[in-house]
Amino acid sequence: MPIRIRRTGHLVLRVRDLERSKRFFTEVLGLPQVGDNGKGMLFFSTDVKDNHHMLAIREAKEGAAMPDPEQVGMEHVAYELGSFAELQEAWRIFKKHNVKIRHVVFHGITKSIYFYDPDGNMLEVYVNVPPEVYRKTVPNPYGLYGDITGELEGKTPQRAGTVTP
Repeated sequence: MPIRIRRTGHLVLRVRDLERSKRFFTEVLGLPQVGDNGKGMLFFSTDVKDNHHMLAIREAKEGAAMPDPEQVGMEHVAYELGSFAELQEAWRIFKKHNVKIRHVVFHGITKSIYFYDPDGNMLEVYVNVPPEVYRKTVPNPYGLYGDITGELEGKTPQRAGTVTP
C-alpha cells in the first residue's frame, strides 16, 4: 500500500539575503511571518490553524550558486488566490515592485502568473477556472492557451470559456 499524502505542507528556500527575501514575501506576496527559529530561519503562513507554515526561508552560505533553470530540481511553487480580481491585484503589485515576470497564461484549469523571487526562484500565483467553464473550450485542461496580459491589465475582458470568478 502506498503512502497517503494529505497535502503539500510547506516549502523551504535558501536565499542570498534573509532580510531582502523577508520583505519580498511579506510586502509583495503578503505572507505573514509567523515564526523565527532564532537560528536564521523564518516561517510564513496565511493560516496557522491549518498549516503552521507554508514557507520557510534561510540564508544560504556566502558564495552559494544561484538557481539554474536548466538544472534538475524544483521548477516552481504555486500559490492559489481566491479570485481573478486578486490575480489582477497581484499583477499590479508585481509591476509596482518590479518583480521579474516569466509569463502569464491561461492553462485551462487556471489563469497564472509565473514570476521570480529576488534569488531567481520561480513561483506562481494562480486562480482556478471552474471545470464547467474550461470544459466548454479546451481539449486539455493542463495545456497552454495563450497570454492573459490584456486581461490582467483590464484592457480586454476575460475570454469566453476562460472566465473565472
